[in-house]
Amino acid sequence: MTALIDFLGTMPYWYWFVFAGILLISEIASGTTYLLWPAASAAFVGLLDMGPMDGMWEWQLAIFALMTFALTIFVTPYARDWLHNQRTDNELLNQRGARQIGKVVRAHGDFVDGSGKVKLDDTVWLAKADVDAEIVAGAQLVVKDVKGVTLIVVRQ
Repeated sequence: MTALIDFLGTMPYWYWFVFAGILLISEIASGTTYLLWPAASAAFVGLLDMGPMDGMWEWQLAIFALMTFALTIFVTPYARDWLHNQRTDNELLNQRGARQIGKVVRAHGDFVDGSGKVKLDDTVWLAKADVDAEIVAGAQLVVKDVKGVTLIVVRQ
């Protein structure tokens, strides 16, 4: 036990920064935000250890523990809300079908019983007419909705 106390008393400040770096890498790997706060606390204590608290390992550990506890309890809910409610420039980035709503398409062939195919850009999609209207090849339609890989279309 005395070896541990001797080590803590003579521990250089950069150990705190190494510990903070290890915690930060672990946080990046896990993405939970729980390891972010001990990493921030360890970096802060490392800064304190460089100056006024050099060699005061009891205070360093106490500050590390209290700061980690406070950040975890009080900041985590706000950080999670902020992280999970980030808006992107393109909300439909990974929803290819939903991005097609409102686009004008052409019937690729005659619709039979309200079902057929439409050409959108360079792709042919399955389509279903919203109403049982006769739709012939080349008719202009508007995409109203998407159900799976089928576009729901209406006459323009």
